[in-house]
Amino acid sequence: MLLIGVDIGTSSTKGVLVDESGRIIASHLVFHSVNRPQPTWAEQDADQVWWGGFVAVVRSLMSQAPKRSKIAGIGVSGTCPTLLPVDYNGKPLRPGILYSIDRRAIEEINEINSKVGPKEILESSGNVLSTQCIGPKMLWLMRHEPQLYKRTKWFLGTNGYVVLRLTGVACWDHFSAGDGGYGYDFSNCKWDVDALNRMGIDFSLLPQLRWSTELVGTVISDAARETGLPEGTPVIAGVGDAAAEMVSTGVIEDGSLVLLYGSSLVTMSSVRKPYVSSGFILTPGLEPDNYFVSSVLGTGCALIEWLRNVLNWNDRVPDYDLLENEAMLVKPGSNDLIIIPYLTGQRSPEVNPNMFGAILGINQSHTFGHLYRASLEGMAFALRYSLSKLEKAGLLKDYEIVAGGGGSKSELWTQIVTNVCRREQKLISGSVQAPIGSAFLAGKAVGIFSSENLKKWVTYQKTIRVQKNMADIYDHSYGLFMKYLGLLAQNI
Repeated sequence: MLLIGVDIGTSSTKGVLVDESGRIIASHLVFHSVNRPQPTWAEQDADQVWWGGFVAVVRSLMSQAPKRSKIAGIGVSGTCPTLLPVDYNGKPLRPGILYSIDRRAIEEINEINSKVGPKEILESSGNVLSTQCIGPKMLWLMRHEPQLYKRTKWFLGTNGYVVLRLTGVACWDHFSAGDGGYGYDFSNCKWDVDALNRMGIDFSLLPQLRWSTELVGTVISDAARETGLPEGTPVIAGVGDAAAEMVSTGVIEDGSLVLLYGSSLVTMSSVRKPYVSSGFILTPGLEPDNYFVSSVLGTGCALIEWLRNVLNWNDRVPDYDLLENEAMLVKPGSNDLIIIPYLTGQRSPEVNPNMFGAILGINQSHTFGHLYRASLEGMAFALRYSLSKLEKAGLLKDYEIVAGGGGSKSELWTQIVTNVCRREQKLISGSVQAPIGSAFLAGKAVGIFSSENLKKWVTYQKTIRVQKNMADIYDHSYGLFMKYLGLLAQNI
């Protein structure tokens, strides 16, 4: 009994074939790109990239499946929220519009905010209106591509389109719909018809909502011929890539926290009661009466790459080992050098797109080792600021941090975060993989796995413990960080 999990990401599609014990039998990856026909646009061809990548990955996995094995279920995750109009035959009418990196609908965002009001938008959807939202992009299509809009039968997301191709059933999973913002009623977990009407959007263009582990159908004959999958194989609704990544860490219990050290520094927590705050992202969870609350620091590993490029000399970019070694010679607190890490604006725990990065307290004693360490510390301070809000709201009490992602390979950075936040971190062995999360969800849907099984799938390479003497030093530095941040906010 094998399970297939596939994740359609921004730059690649990855898939795994998993057995009943959670062991990966086979894996495959194909790369793709993002099209930018206009500077503020970000699109992908749904047939070539989403479906084509899925077919290539699944065919490879099926060729590696042991003889006499059976595919018990299929789970698909993908970038979210994305927007793809399809016609009455399920054919894409244009390339899919990607998530927040597509900024074409700024005018529509401002118009909806002005007409409805940011407070009402936040209260009804649990999120602020931003380039992440699908409503303004639907409105943009109505205005700029009206003939296409008239031919649209449904708007679908990334995994929703693949599920349609596999089963013939059109749906949105609740997580992706909620991540799409205004137009989804988080209190009742349904499409918000009133909100859609206020934006001028036809409610019938959005198909049924399904929970991530719901079986929506089975593989139809056309899809079986293209993919090599057995006809009749069960298919779940699937989920957005961030939620699938969270599942792959083994953390799905209430009050737990996942920290992903990627280009952005992202936290996700599973909670029973919704937490509405403009500085956090609220989405439905995987099942009814469950929610995810996320914080985002736009520059995680991206800040490190920026600093490496700044320190570039004669086309020689300093490598990570050099930076880490130099930073380890610097005492905690970096001699009161404070770096404010909001190079792309502030998203959590407050929304301030006009906030900027800053280097404060610099003097002639500071070296590039100080700069690098202060960058790691600045991101840790920003994380502590977000976590303090969640703690005060009662969402996090006695908790530990489960961490993964490329940046978690840095022993220095993870120790700094542990000391600054005064929370132990468990580092996941291997990489965080959304396809594994999707495979688990498929297994849960068909009755092979339970939440207890998931804990056995995940192994940890080490636990980072709090060094109290260092943590005490960082309390002083965190105070400086908050002081400087407050002064900057007053002068924007």
